[in-house]
Amino acid sequence: MKNWNYLCRTLVYAAIVGLVGYSSWRLRLGMREFFAEKNQRIELLTEQVAAKQDQIKTLNTDLQAKRQQIEQLEAALSLLKIDHRVARLEVVEQVPDPADATRQLTTVRFAELGPEGEALGDAQPFTLVGTKAYIEASVIKFEDRYVEQGDVLRGTSIVLFRRLFGEYQNPSDGFPLDTMGTRPAAYDRGSVMSQFERRLWADFWDYANDPVKARGAGVRAAHDEAPSIELRPGKTYRIELRASDGLSIRPE
Repeated sequence: MKNWNYLCRTLVYAAIVGLVGYSSWRLRLGMREFFAEKNQRIELLTEQVAAKQDQIKTLNTDLQAKRQQIEQLEAALSLLKIDHRVARLEVVEQVPDPADATRQLTTVRFAELGPEGEALGDAQPFTLVGTKAYIEASVIKFEDRYVEQGDVLRGTSIVLFRRLFGEYQNPSDGFPLDTMGTRPAAYDRGSVMSQFERRLWADFWDYANDPVKARGAGVRAAHDEAPSIELRPGKTYRIELRASDGLSIRPE
C-alpha cells in the first residue's frame, strides 16, 4: 500500500513537472513565434518605409528635373521674345514740298544704337519725300534652338540697314546706310570680324536661296524687309529687332 501511494505521488509529480515543462516549452515557442512575427513585421515595415523613401527621393528628383525644364523653357521663351533697340529715328520737321504742294518733306535724324541704347556715332540727317518712312534692312534669323541657348554668335537675329526712303521715293533712290558685306555698326565693338560673320554677309543671298547651306550655318531665314511708319512732327521712333524675328518700329 505504501509503495502504491509512493508510485501515485511520483506519477503526479512527474505529471506536474511534465505539464510545467510543456507549458514552459510552449511559452518559449510562443514567445519565439511572437518575436519572429514581430521582427518580420518590423522588417516589412522597414522595407516599406525604405521603398517610400526611395519613391519620395525619385519624385523629388523628378520634380527638380521638371522645375529645371520649366525654368529652361521660361528662359528660352524669354530669350526668343527679347527686343533689342537697334536704331532711333527722330522727326526734325515736316514742311510742304516746294515741287508739289500735295506732298510733304520730312527731315529726320537716323542713328544706330549699341546694346545699351547708346548712339553709335552722330545721327545722320535725311530729308524724305513724303510723311511715311521706309527702312530697308537685310535680316538674318537663326534657328530658335540657338536663340534659346543664348549662343554667342547666333543668340539673336542680326540686321544690316540698307537704306531709308519716303513713300514718294524709289527704293533705289533711298539714302544708303550700312554697306552690304560689312559688319553692321551695331555689332562692331572693336573686335575683328570673325570668318563666320564675314561669310554671313558676303554670302547673304546664297543663304537666302540655299536651304542646305542655311541649315549648315544654323540660319532659319535670310531676307530683306522694309517696315514703314507714318511720321508725325516732334516724334521719335525706335527701331527694334526681336531676338528670334525681324524689325518693328514704335514711337518712344
